Amino acid sequence: MEENTRNNKNTKLLYALIALLAITVVYMGYKLNSQSTQVSSLLDENNVITTERSELEQGLEEMLQQYDTLNVDNEEMKAEILQQKAEISELLERVKKLKKDDGSLRWEIDKLKKEAGTLRDIMKGYLVTIDSLNTMNKTLVAEVDNLGNSLSEVNEAYTGLSETVKDQNELIKAGSVLVATTFSAEAIRVRNSGAQKATNRAAKAEMIKSCVKLGQNKIAKKGPKTLYLRVISPDGVVLDDKNNMGSTFNFNNVSGKYSAKRQFDYDGTSKDICVFHTVMNTLPAGQYIVEMYESGVLIGKTTFDLR
Repeated sequence: MEENTRNNKNTKLLYALIALLAITVVYMGYKLNSQSTQVSSLLDENNVITTERSELEQGLEEMLQQYDTLNVDNEEMKAEILQQKAEISELLERVKKLKKDDGSLRWEIDKLKKEAGTLRDIMKGYLVTIDSLNTMNKTLVAEVDNLGNSLSEVNEAYTGLSETVKDQNELIKAGSVLVATTFSAEAIRVRNSGAQKATNRAAKAEMIKSCVKLGQNKIAKKGPKTLYLRVISPDGVVLDDKNNMGSTFNFNNVSGKYSAKRQFDYDGTSKDICVFHTVMNTLPAGQYIVEMYESGVLIGKTTFDLR
C-alpha cells in the first residue's frame, strides 16, 4: 500500500515535470519567433534607410550636375547659384558621413530629405527664371534689330526736324520713367524651412523685404534695369548693403549709399519685384523709412515700425 502511494506520487511528479517542460518549450518558441520577427523588421528598416540614403545622395549629386550645365550672364544670379551649390555640397557631405549604427539615423535621413527638398525647390525657381531670361533675351534681340531699322528710317525722314525730334525726345524721356503702382516694405525672419514670416520685433528682424509693382510702360526702354533700395534707420542712417559695403549710386542729382539693389529685365509690361536687405546687426526700435529708386528717380517710399 505504501509502495503504491509512493508510485502515484512519482507518477504525478513526472507528469508535472513533463507539463513544465512543455510550457517552457512553448514559451521559448514564442520568444524565439518574436525575436526573429523583430530582427526581420530591423533588417527591413535598415534596407529602407540604406536605399533612401543612396537615393538622397544620388539626388544631390544630380542637382550639382544640373547647376553645372546652367549658363548665366547675370553676376548677381551667378553668386546666388554658387551659394546654392555650396549648400548642396555641404548637405551631400553630411549624408556621406551618416553612421549606420546611429540610433537617430531615421530622424537624420528625414531631416536631410526635407533640406534637400527645399534646395530642389529653389533650383526649380532658378531654372524657370533662367528659361524666362533666355526667352526674353531672344525677344529683345529681335526688338533691338527692328528698333534699329525703324530709327534709321526715322532719321532719314526727319533730318530737317531736329528741334522737333529733340522736343519729342524730352517728352519720351519724361514718359519713360517707370511708375510703381504699389509699394510696400516690412521686416521678416526666415524659418528653417525657408518660409518668410513678417515681424515687428527689432531683435528678430533678419531681412527688410520691399516689394513693388511696376506699371505697364510701352515708352520706357526695354532691357536691363536696376532697382536701388535705401533703408533709413530711426536715427537717420542709411543701412549698408552687406555685399557692397559703403557703395553709392546717383539719384536726384546727388550721390548716396544704398541698402540693396536688384537687376532685372524690363519688357514694358507690369511686373512684381521684391528687393531684400540682409540685416547685419540687431536693428534699433523705431520707425524706418524705405525708398526705392530706378534710373535715379524715386518711384516708391513708405515706412514701417519695429519695437
